[in-house]
Amino acid sequence: MRYIQIKGGTSLHGEVAIQGSKNAALPIMAACLLVRGVTVLKNCPAISDVFCMCSLLQSVGAKTEWDRDALRIDASHITSCRLPEEFVTKMRSSVILAGAMLGRCGEVCLHTPGGCVIGDRPIDWHVRALEQMGAVFEEEGRLMTARAQGLRGGRIVLPFPSVGATENVILAAALAKGRTDICGCAMEPEILALCAFLNGAGARIVLPERGHIRVSGVNALRESEYRVEPDRIVAGTCLIGVLAAGGRAFLRNAPAGQLESVTALAGKMGARLVKTGEGLYVERTGRLCAPGFVETGVYPAFPTDLQSPLLAALCQAQGQSCVAERIFNGRFAVASELNRMGASIAVDGCCARMEGGCRLLGQDVTARELRGGAALVLAGICAEGTTRVYGRQYIDRGYEDIVRDFRCLGADIDDKTEL
Repeated sequence: MRYIQIKGGTSLHGEVAIQGSKNAALPIMAACLLVRGVTVLKNCPAISDVFCMCSLLQSVGAKTEWDRDALRIDASHITSCRLPEEFVTKMRSSVILAGAMLGRCGEVCLHTPGGCVIGDRPIDWHVRALEQMGAVFEEEGRLMTARAQGLRGGRIVLPFPSVGATENVILAAALAKGRTDICGCAMEPEILALCAFLNGAGARIVLPERGHIRVSGVNALRESEYRVEPDRIVAGTCLIGVLAAGGRAFLRNAPAGQLESVTALAGKMGARLVKTGEGLYVERTGRLCAPGFVETGVYPAFPTDLQSPLLAALCQAQGQSCVAERIFNGRFAVASELNRMGASIAVDGCCARMEGGCRLLGQDVTARELRGGAALVLAGICAEGTTRVYGRQYIDRGYEDIVRDFRCLGADIDDKTEL
């Protein structure tokens, strides 16, 4: 059994390069199925979710090949419309293959997607939107089949700006007949990256106004190369790590423009930040101060994916804090593990309240989902004594090598295997 061992109590100093974005790479990989040829994705992150998506693409007939950090995807020939259960149930993002497969083949068969357990994440919005475009869904237990005799555009109004539902409609609309107007859609940077990739391959996508994406269907997409943007969540994790442990660091390639809600909060808590053309410099200049109230939300609000790492910092800040989670209703699961380390977090529904100034002590703790695992690593860096973080497989879903990255910043952190 693999785990991460951390000897805590030291501040962070140094420089770390930020990897390619998980949340941008996965939908773009799905979009490659719409291209009857070869696509090359540069700066693609070598994480387990990307490897899982490679397996899904291979299962339907596409070929994938790595050359260092570049991923070559050849979708010239698609031979199957059925996505294997063993891969679909591992990763929530597999649901976005529905729009891509319907656009390419007019049919898809998949099981209910899996992934991290962070609350209710129904796919009803995906299904209803694709039905409005002409898809017909049939369900038998956990197996879902969708077919379409030619997708057609229309006006799709999403009841909530769901990132996944927005991506699914964009993918289905790229080759659909006519024009699709997606209203009330998500506008995360990863959505814009997907649109930029598709436009580079010959799609016709414009953004008339915020919350509105217009896709005019084309007959075919062409082969292209695309560079995946840096991962704002990995950059934010490193930033919060410096905030929590103290010290100073340069986050090379960090997309500072996508982190304004995070940098604004860090400034309130006692950080000095300098944005440059090459990345983001962060330094904790004094004691860590509680910001009071923090609320997650759709972009550009504070990201739900950084809420768990933030808890690790807030439990040490001077003063009281309250965090309201507005996206996923099960994202406070890590609080019980942090409390075992000495935090004082009380969860009541969608809110978590905590007293700051806590003294964290090293413990054996277990990650049960991706971002909670990152939070436990940060807590271990700050804690006195030794922390062992089990459940490494969850962390590997989004971080190429979290041990390598924090070792670059001076943390005493290692990979271990328990026989």
